[in-house]
Amino acid sequence: MKKLFIILLLLFFAVSNTQNRTWIDSYTSNWEKFEGGTKLMANNDNWLPITFVLDYHPENLKADKLNGTYVVVPPRTKNYEVVRFDKIDKSKGWKFKKGNTRTYLGDLTDTEYDENYIYDLPFETNKSFKIGQGYNGNISHQNKFALDFDMPVNTKVLACRDGIVVQVVKKNSKRCNEPKCAEFNNLVKILHDDGTIMQYLHFRQNGVRVRLGQKVSKGQLIGLSGNVGWSTAPHLHVDLYLTDKNNKYKTLRTKFKINKNDIVDELNKGQTYLKGY
Repeated sequence: MKKLFIILLLLFFAVSNTQNRTWIDSYTSNWEKFEGGTKLMANNDNWLPITFVLDYHPENLKADKLNGTYVVVPPRTKNYEVVRFDKIDKSKGWKFKKGNTRTYLGDLTDTEYDENYIYDLPFETNKSFKIGQGYNGNISHQNKFALDFDMPVNTKVLACRDGIVVQVVKKNSKRCNEPKCAEFNNLVKILHDDGTIMQYLHFRQNGVRVRLGQKVSKGQLIGLSGNVGWSTAPHLHVDLYLTDKNNKYKTLRTKFKINKNDIVDELNKGQTYLKGY
């Protein structure tokens, strides 16, 4: 599923999208009646799949999938059949009772990932930066495996791993020390081949150097750091995550390469790390 997912993404040209969380408006679904029944069709304009969790209660209709089934609609897909209902007694009418089908961003059937992957540090060789806030930090990282690198505005930010750019926000300029300013974060999100996503936050206004749908390589320039959004000082925030069943992200522990033969399981607050490769 993951390999197919990446292949599908590579088949499409990039389009511009500068809004955060626009996935909600980037898919549509509709019922199509046919002789003898009806079917639910979906259009997914997102660069990530969406998952329908079925819960329908029809009368005089038989579904081709059971309630509770996860139906994954691939990214950038038109006219995808989610579920089909055929009449049981063709001489009678049919209708639906109230159901509770839900829709989520991401492939909820795909929960496995490469826990042992080694990520590169997100900056240039022979540069060093201090961790201002680490895992479970008391400012904005409570219960999160997230990292803040203290770095001056306009520092080059490099991709930690190969992947596909699935979200870009770049035009914001507002900053404040409160959570409400998180909506103004300039960001890049990169999907990896195991289904995980790395997000990079707080780029300067118009400092992003990649586009939606672009394939990027580890070590490639993706933007210039800044001090935008929910930020107390210039820095780069990174975290690795999977989307959960509440449309929220679950952050993951991340291993980083420090020197050619040096790997650490966790970057610690207050410590400065030199990229020696």
